[in-house]
Amino acid sequence: MVEAFTKVSEASRLLLDKGLCPATGSDALGMVARPLKVDRACLFENRTTNLAGRFMTDLRYAWAEPGVVSPLAHPVLRALPMRDYAMAWADMLEAQMVVSCTTKEAPPMMRELLERQGVQSVLLCPIVPAKQWWGFVAFEDCRQARLWRPEEISLLKSLARAVGASVRHANMRSSLSQVRTNLTSVLRPVAGDT
Repeated sequence: MVEAFTKVSEASRLLLDKGLCPATGSDALGMVARPLKVDRACLFENRTTNLAGRFMTDLRYAWAEPGVVSPLAHPVLRALPMRDYAMAWADMLEAQMVVSCTTKEAPPMMRELLERQGVQSVLLCPIVPAKQWWGFVAFEDCRQARLWRPEEISLLKSLARAVGASVRHANMRSSLSQVRTNLTSVLRPVAGDT
């Protein structure tokens, strides 16, 4: 378990130094998932569609053990209407609560989706960079209906906080860049002023 906590620290440093992108997202997920013997790890981001403000959750980054089908192979995860599949889970995540469940105990539509992917057990933790629920990180066990231990939940929470910090850091950099651009345009002398 000590190795897993060390890996969370390394993943946090990677995300803050390099930012959240496909390579770092996948690497960070794998760093923490491997020592926990998790088969798959995923990072989902929330969005609202233009179609009547429908809430969707998109799989952005994933990691899978060799020999395990990547979640990226499942197109439904790229635009998942989470509230349709598991309303209670979406409500729990939005309330900043962890979801820990075996596939057999999952809501019917979610259970069917997880079974199609060969998932036996899931652990989901919300990502909240500021005050609003941004998305979630998920660990999946495809070999057994795992009952997640408190230390595994703690590790996933730490990883979710690291992702949240990376998202918050990227948002601040973007805001600062915009302010700099605006100031430069305001302070630039107008042609003919001397």
